[in-house]
Amino acid sequence: MKEEKRIRKFFASFFELPSEIVLNLPLITLVGKDELNIENYKGIIEYSDVKIRVKTTCGILKIEGRALTIKQLTNENLVIRGHITELLYI
Repeated sequence: MKEEKRIRKFFASFFELPSEIVLNLPLITLVGKDELNIENYKGIIEYSDVKIRVKTTCGILKIEGRALTIKQLTNENLVIRGHITELLYI
């Protein structure tokens, strides 16, 4: 498995392809403190208005804040809005 990942990294670099696509990594975009976009996520583990935990290929991403809501949910994209105070991989 590690050999396959190394080869994928090489091809992504050599052909200048986005690593999040080739390596199936999450692409996380924070827009100010009020919106978080997560592409290539694997699932939602926990959801409340103060904490959301999302499964990714890199581990579990914990989002904390106030008035957190899921504004968009598709198979590939998750958009969270609210006052985001902390992002942490656990």
